[in-house]
Amino acid sequence: MLDVPSSTYLAHYLQTYPSTVLVVSHDRAFLDEVATDIIHQHSERLDYYRGSNFSSFHATREERLKNQKREYENQMEYRAHLQAFIDKFRYNAAKSSEAQSRIKKLEKLPVLEPPEEEKKVVFKFPDPEKLSPPILQLLDVSFGYDPKKLLLNDVSLDVQLDSRIGLVGANGCGKTTLLKVLMGENHPLDGSVSKNNRLRIGYFAQHHVDAMDLNQNAVGWMSQKYPGKTDEEYRRHLGAFGITGSLSLQKMELLSGGQKSRVAFAALCLTNPHILILDEPSNHLDTSGLDALTDALKNFKGGVLMVSHDVSIINDVCNEIWVSEDGTVKRFDGDIYDYKKYILANADAAGVVKKH
Repeated sequence: MLDVPSSTYLAHYLQTYPSTVLVVSHDRAFLDEVATDIIHQHSERLDYYRGSNFSSFHATREERLKNQKREYENQMEYRAHLQAFIDKFRYNAAKSSEAQSRIKKLEKLPVLEPPEEEKKVVFKFPDPEKLSPPILQLLDVSFGYDPKKLLLNDVSLDVQLDSRIGLVGANGCGKTTLLKVLMGENHPLDGSVSKNNRLRIGYFAQHHVDAMDLNQNAVGWMSQKYPGKTDEEYRRHLGAFGITGSLSLQKMELLSGGQKSRVAFAALCLTNPHILILDEPSNHLDTSGLDALTDALKNFKGGVLMVSHDVSIINDVCNEIWVSEDGTVKRFDGDIYDYKKYILANADAAGVVKKH
């Protein structure tokens, strides 16, 4: 739940921390900054990658899997070659000794297990039809629940169908408030919000679980919230987001946080949105879910505005950074890593960041 400034401070602090730190995290950028070794838990075992941050672990593991696959395939080919000779000449008197020799070779070969296949999850957001601009625009917008205490002041920004925007800033600085103004849930005290009349927004809420009836299963909840399809169609649609088999028919209260998030993404697609507004979409996703979400957002033909504390997904998806601070929201000149440098430079100047 740490915002980008806080996780940046923490990573900076841990880099010089003199004692051992054990971190369980899906935040790859954080692990790249902090980790010196990786322990990978999988298939009821632990693999130790010494001297590795996440990126080097990932590259080493990919290479290891490729080598295992190549070795397995070569042995299977060699086994098949030996077996073919044995089958052909086992009962041939002239070749029987050669066949027996190959039988012994085959028996001595170590039995290789097929290499581990990772389950790849693929998300896909439907392609929306084109719209004429302006798509979604804020002009000189100010907002506060108390007019004397503005959360947003004089904000002018726009979201287009080709936008890939990462909205960052400290917790409590008004990021979610801005999203609600864009969607029309909060009405500005000053300024205006203009949008295309046919615009459909897909909203992923930070607390999306609150909108779900967890006593229902995913199929029943979706058919009630977005009627018009058969149960089989809902199940197939959920399956595309990794909610396969009996998972779609279990009470949603039994699903993990990541599985509930996948249900929410699947439901969001049923509105066929032009723009995705995502508030902390990566919080509960594991590595495969993060990869699937990243690829889906990069391939989406509509606009994306994302509030996230996950530096990796912002870096992979977004080409524009908006920063919420000092009561307003402005475009930042640089990428997410430039923003992290900006945070540390300001913190150092103010004496906020200290080494252990």
